[in-house]
Amino acid sequence: MKAVRTATLLCLAIALVTPALAASPAAKHSKPLDIRAFYGEWQGAAEARSEADEDFSTTNRDIAVSMKPTDLGGFVLSWSTLQRQKGDPQAPTEVLKSTAVEFIPTAEANRWQAKTKANVYEGGILYWARLDADTLTISTFTIGKDGKPELQTYRRKVTANKMRLEFSNIKDGEVVRVVSGNLTKTQ
Repeated sequence: MKAVRTATLLCLAIALVTPALAASPAAKHSKPLDIRAFYGEWQGAAEARSEADEDFSTTNRDIAVSMKPTDLGGFVLSWSTLQRQKGDPQAPTEVLKSTAVEFIPTAEANRWQAKTKANVYEGGILYWARLDADTLTISTFTIGKDGKPELQTYRRKVTANKMRLEFSNIKDGEVVRVVSGNLTKTQ
């Protein structure tokens, strides 16, 4: 029964989040940017908002993104976030979180999957990516030890040397945190 509930919640989360955050109708018909527009080093700042965390309902973050092509026709995406959402709200503890994932192309154009396979039932993270118009969307799915599903979505929109980040974290059907910020290409 828990597996059915988990699958149902995942489908519901994807169904609710995807249309709301999809590209505009005009953008759906335009030719996507080439993935190379996202390559490089990007740095900036973001604001995180959470209704689930009373002490840290709004926090600031420093963010960095690095994206490089691979020999397999995919890319390595690395991102780091300096979070300030733990400890004393008047003097928050800074925690640096970093992730790097290699994506390989799928049979569909502008779609990628993580190079390494993950078993979400054993704590692994399922990653996939898609490029729609000017936005690269990275999605992750995990199942916690408590059996609750978690879906994270990173939308990175590029215009010239600027990148807009929109992030959402949904756990067991509840929005845990949303983050939005701006980055500038440094290399």
